[in-house]
Amino acid sequence: MWWIVVAIAALAVGYWLLIRPHRYWLEKGVKQGNPGFIFGDNWGTVLRKQSTADMIEMVYNMCPNTRYTGMYQFLLPTLVIKDPDLIKRMTVKDFDHFVDHRTFIPEDSDPLWGKNLFALTGKKWREMRATLSPAFTSSKMKFMFSLI
Repeated sequence: MWWIVVAIAALAVGYWLLIRPHRYWLEKGVKQGNPGFIFGDNWGTVLRKQSTADMIEMVYNMCPNTRYTGMYQFLLPTLVIKDPDLIKRMTVKDFDHFVDHRTFIPEDSDPLWGKNLFALTGKKWREMRATLSPAFTSSKMKFMFSLI
């Protein structure tokens, strides 16, 4: 009889551990949709009923008139930024606070992609951004515009 109580308690704790991460954005005061069990907002992509781009568009349009919204890639909370001014502020002025990106492909499996600015993290990212920033000043962009 005691093993039934232990099994029920284990199931309850397991369920709580799988549902709790989907409350992350609610606790931060960020609007979010209704994430599915374990898969979060990825149900359509897991079942191959929608592409990743369609899923992002669905999340983007889920909460109109907001600067950002929360979504979940499985149990991982992800913030979708919608406001162009906020994106500009994050990528230009506050870039020091956003140095690490989620890696898609390990560097050793694809060395060319691993050296890409979007795939770099930490100190390597800071060094590469400092190297590339002078090449993208407004005057140089205007000069390159006619070439492109």
